[in-house]
Amino acid sequence: MRTNLYIFICLALCGLIASCASRPQEAANIRTVVPIDAVDITKPANAPVQRSRDNHHTILAFSAGGADGAFGAGIMAGWTASGQRPDFDVVTGVSTGALLSVLAFLGPEYDNLAKELYTSQTNDTIFRKRGLNALFSDSLFDNSPLKAQIEKHITPAFLAKVAAEHKKGRRLYVATTNLDAGQLVIWDMGRIALGGRANPVQHFQKVLRASAAVPGFFAPVYIKPQKGVQLRQAHVDGGVKEPVLYANFMGASAAPKKDLYLVINGTTRRFNDASPVKPNLASIAQKTIFELMRESQSDTIFRHYARVKDSGIDFHLTSIPDDVPVSDKSLDFNPVRMELLYNEGFKIGSKGPAQWNTKPPSVLREAGVLASN
Repeated sequence: MRTNLYIFICLALCGLIASCASRPQEAANIRTVVPIDAVDITKPANAPVQRSRDNHHTILAFSAGGADGAFGAGIMAGWTASGQRPDFDVVTGVSTGALLSVLAFLGPEYDNLAKELYTSQTNDTIFRKRGLNALFSDSLFDNSPLKAQIEKHITPAFLAKVAAEHKKGRRLYVATTNLDAGQLVIWDMGRIALGGRANPVQHFQKVLRASAAVPGFFAPVYIKPQKGVQLRQAHVDGGVKEPVLYANFMGASAAPKKDLYLVINGTTRRFNDASPVKPNLASIAQKTIFELMRESQSDTIFRHYARVKDSGIDFHLTSIPDDVPVSDKSLDFNPVRMELLYNEGFKIGSKGPAQWNTKPPSVLREAGVLASN
């Protein structure tokens, strides 16, 4: 989700140059329509079915974070190794977290694939540079390599497994941003897997690709919100609106014990002094946007904490440790750093969530300040 001056320069130039890019047909009457396989949060939603076998309702949410998703992959593998990993009732994901969520939803058998995907990538396996062609396009980079990887792994057999879990009452949600309306969209991926679209596999793939389509860097994914209508909405990274996804209906359960686990594929530290700001536009713009995104993440985490605090849901959060150097380029797929993050995640996950934070970092910091006065 973080950016640099390259995007600002190109977008500014694109505003001065007549663009050759075009988009599929759209219309005012469909811009704000909630897609048929998404959750309409303005209306009562069907709560996930609580399985009575354990009377324990568990919700797992992965944040955005680009290449730092390697941390989340390590968390899940370590959690599996600990023998404490739940069979989650609800799993959600945003951006890179969307890709993680579909693997985590299907259980430990996909841990090795998650490790492979998050420790062996390079920039070339995710995107290609457009060069000067970006000035006449809708994005700086072509993410065809990522599209090919999604299509390789999201197959009819994969969807059949998601559909089977959905029928058990489990739920998988992925967020995108409807850029035409500036609206968060929460897709019910199990519902998509059940069918209903002309090509549910392709639709599932498109939603995952849209959730990871960082605006400006990658092109929007144009999705039909309704069947039988060719008009499309432009969907991009869900992190634009919600860096990590939780909504009240996800915790609606009569189970006596309920837990929300947030896996933040990034740092939650208060300061980012990894590198000083240099006296040039590139450095100032990059750090400014990075800090705006960190602030959005912090606000979102606190909002989710407030939502569950008085509803009988226990809050748990983990993030990249403070002693791991910060990277302000989440789209830099460096195998060495990703291996490091995976290993850090594995160490934390292997201890189980007992040592995770039970309050947001902002609340812990405030408590520390009050205690010191």
